[in-house]
Amino acid sequence: MESGMIKKGAIFCLISLLSACTLSPHPLSVSDRYNEATKDLKELFAEQEPSYGHLDFYEALARALKYNLDYRIKRVNSALQAGQLKVALFAMYPALNVSGSIYNRNNQYSSSGVSASGAPSGVFNSTPNTIRSLRTGLSWNILDFGLGYVKAKQQGERLLIADEEARKQIQQLSQDVLVAYWSAYSAQQLMKEVHEFQKILGSAKIKLARAMLDKTIPQENILNYEAALLEGNRRLIELQYKYDKATLDLKHLLNLPANLKLTLSAPPLVLRKANNLSALDFRKLDAITLVNRPELRGQNYQQRIAKWGIKTVILQSLPGITLNKGWNYNSNEFLLNKNWMDRSVDVAWNLLNLASLPDSYRAADTQVQYEQLKLMALTMTALTETRYAYSHYETLRREYTIAHKQTENANALFTLNRNRHSASLASEQQVILAKLHTLTTKMDEDLLLSDLSTSLGELYSSAGFDILPIDIANRPLKEVTYLIGQNFSLQDTWNFSNYVDVSYKKIFVEGTQNKPLLARSSHSGFNEPFTIQLYRADNLQDVKRKQKSLNLQNTYCAVTQNKGKNWYILVFGNYPTRKLAYATIEKFPRDVKELSPWAKETQGLIRLT
Repeated sequence: MESGMIKKGAIFCLISLLSACTLSPHPLSVSDRYNEATKDLKELFAEQEPSYGHLDFYEALARALKYNLDYRIKRVNSALQAGQLKVALFAMYPALNVSGSIYNRNNQYSSSGVSASGAPSGVFNSTPNTIRSLRTGLSWNILDFGLGYVKAKQQGERLLIADEEARKQIQQLSQDVLVAYWSAYSAQQLMKEVHEFQKILGSAKIKLARAMLDKTIPQENILNYEAALLEGNRRLIELQYKYDKATLDLKHLLNLPANLKLTLSAPPLVLRKANNLSALDFRKLDAITLVNRPELRGQNYQQRIAKWGIKTVILQSLPGITLNKGWNYNSNEFLLNKNWMDRSVDVAWNLLNLASLPDSYRAADTQVQYEQLKLMALTMTALTETRYAYSHYETLRREYTIAHKQTENANALFTLNRNRHSASLASEQQVILAKLHTLTTKMDEDLLLSDLSTSLGELYSSAGFDILPIDIANRPLKEVTYLIGQNFSLQDTWNFSNYVDVSYKKIFVEGTQNKPLLARSSHSGFNEPFTIQLYRADNLQDVKRKQKSLNLQNTYCAVTQNKGKNWYILVFGNYPTRKLAYATIEKFPRDVKELSPWAKETQGLIRLT
């Protein structure tokens, strides 16, 4: 009876203890939420260089490349996939297992028996009260090795997909920054004229109030005048909102504080001129698109993952063979051998996997066909997008030409009405309406120029061109800004048709089918076939002294051999064509031109710094 009470008491105590250990969720308090949000807000801008409000287009792109949160997520995803690839590789290795135990009992483990003749043999002790054991061994499942190899290959493809997604993100980011910067800059310029127009409206409102009291003025004229003023005020409010929205969009993309006051410089010339694309070769453009577009390359990798899935299905239907080998220790003092090695071979075969092999194989093969169809659909979409981008650009180019003439016409009309008003030949109402018409036509022209620049970016993006070099995000902001400026200065000397021709030559003419020549001289440290030679000497120190005296960025020391002798060369920049190199030479300062710089092939050069 007493024993039963004790057991019930113990059970009750155990239940009470388990009940006390149950967990219930606790929502965050208002204070917790606010503190966490404040902490996140501080970390949001902690690791980036501050902006002082004056921004040009190159720095805007550089800041987006380094600090945009969406792009940083893609970069972290690439790092995550790379880490998971390293983890997947370990699945192919044998398992190294270490196990040990300490066993203790409160009495002797004794036994008795009888001899063959039936006589009692007495009591035997074969195990001490405390036993310590240890085993270290290798275990390698050959089937797991095969599956681990396949999964590692699939993870490698996922890493490549993550890289392509990062490329696509940076292309989209470049496009978004282009749109937001143009919109904010256009609105910023218009706001300067808006402030002047507000003064005109202010004085006009005073005159309107007086006119409404004058019974000699026709009521219809007063109402028309008031309607013009109200329309002007409404358009000013619209302009102010567009300016605020465009500026906030740009700050969001660049990860800048919302209360920072921005002053934007004019976009580069390459974004403010209309390209004539009549010489565009669509055959070359299509070929470049098919090998460059991130979506197509990512889908190719996805198809390869599906093909590896077929191998996974086949491997899973095979028997698993496990090889074991280990070293053992046991502290039992009654054992003759306390240390020993063991080895074994285990075979296990899940026959259900074998029975389901036909269905599993068909499912995996269907997955391959599915990915192939997606690739075909993406291919058609990509080629269509290049045609659409071209047609959109040409339409906007023609429309912008007309809009520019409309702005000139509106300016001329406003000047005429202002002069006539000064000569008392036109009413102030006509001047205000003309000024309002000038503002609206100028706004339309700027918006069209912004759309034209955006459509050019879409054309580059539709062909898979990387507007920003993806591998420079970890460099300092000033260096990234400079490199982007160099890249756009390069594009300023040619149009999109030239870009297509040069890119096609690099990929399909100078390269090979399996290894496009996007890094033709990578063995030499140069990525383009031409550079600019500034100075040459047979001593490296002389070249470095000259490099220091010129104080030019983007210069490198290189070495080449001539008749068995080393020649050290100071070179500048890296260019896909000789023409572009000579175009850069024309922009050099006078002291640099006095060195007689010339375009030199990078073949045979080895970059030292």
